Amino acid sequence: MGYNEWPGGTRHAMCQSDHDSWNALHYPGTRQICCICDEPTGRCEWDSLYLEDNTKPLCERCYERSIEKGGE
Repeated sequence: MGYNEWPGGTRHAMCQSDHDSWNALHYPGTRQICCICDEPTGRCEWDSLYLEDNTKPLCERCYERSIEKGGE
């Protein structure tokens, strides 16, 4: 299994306890990781932050810093 894959290799609904178990054993699990700082974004695919050049996903801190630098 590769980086940030779902159990069984297919994205599917999971209850929170299943998410917690999977994430505890398979870093980063189903977590979305910022492409700049490698920290969890706290977001998921449908609410990802990204720049106009399609740099994504970003955490809020890196997104704000990129915007301040004229990245969008």
